[in-house]
Amino acid sequence: MLRTVTVGGVAVPNVPVRLARYAPCGPASRDLPEGTPEVERWTGTTDADGRSTFTVPVGCYHFGMTPPPGSAPVPEGMHTLFVTTDGESVTGSLRFEDAAPTSNCDPQSIVGHLELADYQRNATATVRECDGTWAVIAWDVPGDSQRIVWRAGSRWATYVVFPHDRCWTRAKGDGAPDMLERYFTAC
Repeated sequence: MLRTVTVGGVAVPNVPVRLARYAPCGPASRDLPEGTPEVERWTGTTDADGRSTFTVPVGCYHFGMTPPPGSAPVPEGMHTLFVTTDGESVTGSLRFEDAAPTSNCDPQSIVGHLELADYQRNATATVRECDGTWAVIAWDVPGDSQRIVWRAGSRWATYVVFPHDRCWTRAKGDGAPDMLERYFTAC
């Protein structure tokens, strides 16, 4: 099996991969002498879990990939696998750099966690205020699309959708920062 993953272990799907057998060689010695000719080749594309499975005979193998445009593969040199017995499972990993972290206040980071209507998914979101754990976000659609969201663990969740009648004392008790007081009723 060939796996495409980030350094942090996140699967990278839809990567074209290849596996080539070289002979003669002694897989038990785990040595593939330079100049050994390629005798067979397989290709595939990794699935949603970043895996592509091949059924191959005992032998010595090189594997590789065609990195997707815009990706950052880790330059790790030659990739070899050795299948020493019939039916043996071996795994080769092709790694990518982890994506740069996005700001906690990035609209796309927030939107990716929220349950939204289709018309909002296709609209541009703007974060109006944000402290990293609470934010006011709205979409460029007709009507009032504004809502206040908060981080629940590692994910964003909707706290209130406008219009609302939530009291500031309750919001403050739930941890809302003072910068959001003007969005709540005084009760």
